[in-house]
Amino acid sequence: MRNDKTAKSHLADAEIILEEACYSLKKGHYHRVILKCQESTELAVKGVFRYLGLEYPKSHLLGRVVKKELSKYGLFQREELKHIANISDSLAFDREPAFYGSPDGIPAGELFDQEDAEEAIEETQWIINLIKKVIK
Repeated sequence: MRNDKTAKSHLADAEIILEEACYSLKKGHYHRVILKCQESTELAVKGVFRYLGLEYPKSHLLGRVVKKELSKYGLFQREELKHIANISDSLAFDREPAFYGSPDGIPAGELFDQEDAEEAIEETQWIINLIKKVIK
């Protein structure tokens, strides 16, 4: 069922979470930036699904469903959908190590650097800006 109110709420939350990521960047907590960007991206993408009245997977990995389902609506160009899917899945894959660290005992805070964090913020902002054009 289409729900504009929930879609806009998801997008607003995504923007707030991105602000939290920017704060973590300033503090040098790069792994937290990854976590927050993943959360922000996921909410923004799921907002589009709500806006279209689509059920979304209860999963962090959204890439395949983004490309398959959203391509039917013509809201995004093919390359944009691929980029959204890639960013979303990349952040989802980084989510676990950003939270727990690596399986071989490297702490989360040592796995990501400033460049990783800045790229995550830039990509997340790109997704939010693109989705804002759809969810008005």
